[in-house]
Amino acid sequence: MQSNKKRIYISFFLLLLALPALACGSLFSDPEEERAEENEPLTGDVEFGDVVMAEGIGGDNEPLQETDTFSTSQDVIYVVAETNYIEAGTTMFARWYRDGEPFEDSANLEANQDYTEPTYVEFHLENLEAEFEEGDYSVTIFVNGNPTVEETFTIE
Repeated sequence: MQSNKKRIYISFFLLLLALPALACGSLFSDPEEERAEENEPLTGDVEFGDVVMAEGIGGDNEPLQETDTFSTSQDVIYVVAETNYIEAGTTMFARWYRDGEPFEDSANLEANQDYTEPTYVEFHLENLEAEFEEGDYSVTIFVNGNPTVEETFTIE
């Protein structure tokens, strides 16, 4: 009987020693990887192809005159995302940044149907002043409120 008690105490002691080792895996997990996994279902409604900056758009929003450098006198700057799939109900918008600071969000778009063929989605920044300010810019496309792809460009 004494040896059974001793085995139970030893087993209990070993279990107590093992608990911190088991917890260690969760203490040192990669938070960025966990966030990506959590956001996967939220942004998985769109499959992106190429995303480019352009001076114009053609039929079906196809990008024209792709570039990452624009003049201060440019009337409109476009970011065009080629998508291979968009699920109905998916929302998208673009957030524009100058020197790392957000300054404008585009209108929110919502897919009214499933888009199963490649299609182009465009967002644009209009020059409402005499000229755009010079600087380093970027634009991030958000899907269902979550940031997905980012493009950088310069205005000089």
